[in-house]
Amino acid sequence: MSVESLSNAWKRRSISLLWAAMGLALVLAAGCGGVPRNYYYGLQVPALPVASDPKTDYVLGVERFQAPELLRDDRIVYYQSPTELNYYEYHRWASDPAGMLSDITMQWINGLGIFAQVRSLPAREPADYVLAGRVFNFEEADYKEGGKARVSLELSLLRSHDRKVVWSARRLVETPFQGGGVPGVAIAFNSATQQLLREVLPGLVAQVEQDFRASQGQSR
Repeated sequence: MSVESLSNAWKRRSISLLWAAMGLALVLAAGCGGVPRNYYYGLQVPALPVASDPKTDYVLGVERFQAPELLRDDRIVYYQSPTELNYYEYHRWASDPAGMLSDITMQWINGLGIFAQVRSLPAREPADYVLAGRVFNFEEADYKEGGKARVSLELSLLRSHDRKVVWSARRLVETPFQGGGVPGVAIAFNSATQQLLREVLPGLVAQVEQDFRASQGQSR
């Protein structure tokens, strides 16, 4: 091999070793905290009594809840003042707030045992009722004393056979932070969501039971 060929071979080997070293450095940086870790939080459905038989033979379809663009993001929103907001970049919800609240409301209603079936829409099978929702608030309010988790939701129940909205409700719940850091904030959101659903869903149940009695000729 000529001196020139040997020199070129060494250059190529040096470049290969350099790239390998750079790749190893990136892996080590990631392992040592060079790349920030994302933290994810979700909502919980409380344990509800298991209904032996549904109270009606109705089917409920639940639409995915609507929300302003601000809340169509999985990052946790916080307000530093009534008009100044920001996001946590590395603390996120398991899903966007509208999706999470749709799911937890559907699970909660299913646990109440008022409907024979509760389905997520769209679905092929028809539903006797359709539940729609809109999320107005799902943010951390840092400027309030001690900090609060703020949740606001509007629900409306449409009866399919006559296309009539037979029930609606809107609530705003604010719950103080429960513990330090973002995990304490997430716990407060969970408490606020559960309180809101406990307050509004009995009205939905009462309306459906009334409709069922009327359909059975048992209305009083």
